[in-house]
Amino acid sequence: MQFLYPNMLWGLLALLIPILIHLFNFRRHKLVYFSNNAVLRNIQQENAKTRKLKHFLALLMRCLFITGLVLAFAFPYRPEKQLNVDAADNVVGIYIDNSMSMKGQSQRTTLIEDARQSARDLVHKLKPSSRYLLMTNSFEIQNEYPMNQEEMLDQLDRMNPDGAPVPMGEVIDRFEMLAQQHGFSNSTLFVYSDFQRNTFDLSAAKADTTMQVVVVPMTPEFSSNLYIDSVWLASPIVQIGLTNDLMVRVVNQGDKEVKGLPVSFTMNGTMAASTTVDLEKNGTAEIGMQFVVERNGAQRCCVSLTDHPITFDDAYNFAISVKPSLSVLELGNKASHCGLIFDDDVQFGYTLMEPSRFDLGAIAQAQLLIVNETATLNETLQQTLLDAVGEGASLVVFPSIDNPQNNRYLIEKLGLALMETDTNATAVEDMAFQHAFFNDMIVDMPQHPNLPNVKRHIRLKTNGIATVLLSLQNGDPLLVTETVGKGQAFVMVTALDAAWSDMADNALFVPMMVKMAFLGGKMDKVSHTIGHDKMLILNDMNLEGDHRFLFANADRSFELMPASEVRNGKVYLYLNDNLPDAGFYDLIVNDTLNRVTAWNESRVESEMDFADRNEIEPAFKKLGFNVAAVLHTSDFATADLVEAMAHQSAQWKLFAMIALLALLAEIGILRFLKH
Repeated sequence: MQFLYPNMLWGLLALLIPILIHLFNFRRHKLVYFSNNAVLRNIQQENAKTRKLKHFLALLMRCLFITGLVLAFAFPYRPEKQLNVDAADNVVGIYIDNSMSMKGQSQRTTLIEDARQSARDLVHKLKPSSRYLLMTNSFEIQNEYPMNQEEMLDQLDRMNPDGAPVPMGEVIDRFEMLAQQHGFSNSTLFVYSDFQRNTFDLSAAKADTTMQVVVVPMTPEFSSNLYIDSVWLASPIVQIGLTNDLMVRVVNQGDKEVKGLPVSFTMNGTMAASTTVDLEKNGTAEIGMQFVVERNGAQRCCVSLTDHPITFDDAYNFAISVKPSLSVLELGNKASHCGLIFDDDVQFGYTLMEPSRFDLGAIAQAQLLIVNETATLNETLQQTLLDAVGEGASLVVFPSIDNPQNNRYLIEKLGLALMETDTNATAVEDMAFQHAFFNDMIVDMPQHPNLPNVKRHIRLKTNGIATVLLSLQNGDPLLVTETVGKGQAFVMVTALDAAWSDMADNALFVPMMVKMAFLGGKMDKVSHTIGHDKMLILNDMNLEGDHRFLFANADRSFELMPASEVRNGKVYLYLNDNLPDAGFYDLIVNDTLNRVTAWNESRVESEMDFADRNEIEPAFKKLGFNVAAVLHTSDFATADLVEAMAHQSAQWKLFAMIALLALLAEIGILRFLKH
């Protein structure tokens, strides 16, 4: 045991006072006159031994009281709670959690500003010769080399306050790696964080016995939050002049009910829709808003609400790209009736491609892929088509009139099996009228509709997963569909040739083909998450020639050149650095705007759930970390580090309690011990 204020031990000299009183008994005698000796009979005779025991116990309690009081003021603490910050081979790491939740309100300003100021106080308290590493969620390289005191203070002032949420174990593991890499045999890491449960994950770090951890929990003033969790379109088809539904999920992470919360939707800076929502405590609600797009191109959209003091998740940015035309690619030796639908329509860009001269770039950019009855594809091309569907395109396959077993690989990959050819004439008897494919195509079905007649078809065995959209009178499926990745595949078991069916002349044919094209609109991802989405895939680019890629915000105050790679007819962009803020960033290719991307902060930290101070230290120790202390930010501003550490192992309360008990015992002895 050591004492923080050893000079207070001189107070033990006060023990001489009760000892002297006991030895010399400086009581003044009082003279009492008795008029009658009979009064003396009422005086109880005091036993000499009892009197001595009483005085001795009182003396002992007085000495114990003084000793306990002096030791309490001397502030005893356990010496094993020591830091290595002054050692020559030690590096001091300061980890400041700069994720969005640290922008929460504290008693003075914000949690991150309190952490920054506390870290400055700490650096000022340590020796000027100490070496430092500054760790944040941003993993900024300029902070990860040993710095002196002046450099560390400068980097604390320059620290980026807008980092993405990162599991704490990853940051600690990186600090351990850097300490070893720079040749330090010991290290001390001060951890400033609000310890939100969603990111308080230490599993990525391995405990190092040469590293000490000092934990500084930051406590927010508010633990409730309203935020927009996600948005999505009810239909992937976005066309000029057509109404679409926007769905929004709003969350109330608080213990109070919210009524009539305004939610607004803006498009290109103009109000497009607004509504209100009621939220139960700790509840979630999904609301819908309708909108109409009035022009082609990228639409910069934002759904927002108002909530304080947590604001980073009050807005959700997303981008909608409305293309002036949809690309339709038909594979075959000659055009089928499908070409008559799309070739002269300005809404579509139609191309006929012979299978022997296929173009990977054209396939990757197409919204609708048609394998007509004259096409014979090799397995490589069939797999390429499946890959394109997986990325969002629509595919429709008609049976080959030369050999119905052609393109078997493609059919089997869809989980279907081609059987024998049925030459019995039949007709369509049933259609999945309530299926999403038809529900906005057919307003009213007549009592006796004119459905396609079929002269011959390929019998098809389904896997139970594919959906039958049209069925024949004999129960065989005529048109089936199956989801493949982000796209949709359709298989027709009869050809468009008049010898097979009158499908091409039926009123259903044109709307069905147009609907397939719209379903393959290949909409880009409407939004991305900062710190999470590190790779973007572009599958609708012309890959000829060199390309220069650049991400930039609207005013070009920020620009980022991503690494790029071309693979399998697609462009892969890698964002090695996080974007600075949520918002819209233009992707510029060869000095020309290619598309607009929308970015949001991660909602991982939107849930205001924090680990308790009593849980933090056991969590570190369970994994083998050497936790020297769990401190408070004010410890560095009001005391030196030794005093702050001593407070963590202080025993003054024990001695104060001993002094109090001694005082109570003395009172009891003097009052209740009989003479």
